[in-house]
Amino acid sequence: MKGKVALITGSSYGIGREIARELASRGARVVLNARNAQRLQQTAIAFRESGLEAEAIAADVTRPEEAARLVRETLERFGRLDILVSNVGTNLFGEFAETEAEAMRRIVEVNYLAALYVSREAIKELMARKGSLVFISSLAGLHGLPYLSIYSSAKMALTALAQSLRIETHGSGLHLGIAYIGATKADPEKRVLNAKGELIRRPEGVLKLEPIPEVARKVVRQIERRQYKLVHTPIGKLNDFASRYFPGLVSWALRRNLPKLRKRMIEEHVYEE
Repeated sequence: MKGKVALITGSSYGIGREIARELASRGARVVLNARNAQRLQQTAIAFRESGLEAEAIAADVTRPEEAARLVRETLERFGRLDILVSNVGTNLFGEFAETEAEAMRRIVEVNYLAALYVSREAIKELMARKGSLVFISSLAGLHGLPYLSIYSSAKMALTALAQSLRIETHGSGLHLGIAYIGATKADPEKRVLNAKGELIRRPEGVLKLEPIPEVARKVVRQIERRQYKLVHTPIGKLNDFASRYFPGLVSWALRRNLPKLRKRMIEEHVYEE
């Protein structure tokens, strides 16, 4: 990783920040990105105070012109780009029939269109460097989940994108990867959306939570090994296997637990004041 330039979208806190920290600790020069410029600068300062090399570029990558500026400024500052981790994302918990169209649009923008825009701008440089392009997906992208229908569909779209680009760029030397991450111990600042598009604290207790630093280490190892697909956690691997070979069994298990899922994912939400 030493000397390589890595751009991580959505990296002012949470998983993105820890992936950036892990890359920087292994010698990479990292570019942090988020919409909130103040919080982003605070993260960059904290990195530098820890002896890690980091630059911050605030940009809303759900807007194509902003995604283009982000990649352009990265190349202007460093003259190269070796690694892109498309991490930015957010979740939505709610019944499909009750979900507002604006909330649907936001989830698709953040979880899918942002990946499209920034990848398109970076992919030629990444191919020229024989670098890595990694999409951060979710276990919800392996099998559609109740009350997560919009989020699941957006994350599933990343699978098609990764599969297509892996074939399209074959022979270029580009490493294409996708990581299916399970439920993590959320950053205290992390907020998700409900069906009305309102910010809420993420529901806890649905699945065993994986520590964010461990998630980051796995993603960086995936990059180092140039591994295509990595499914996190034992339950995630079981879900992946069952979804491929026994999808009816997965659907049955979800239907059986529907009341419990509804309680955890909708009824126990805590709203922002």
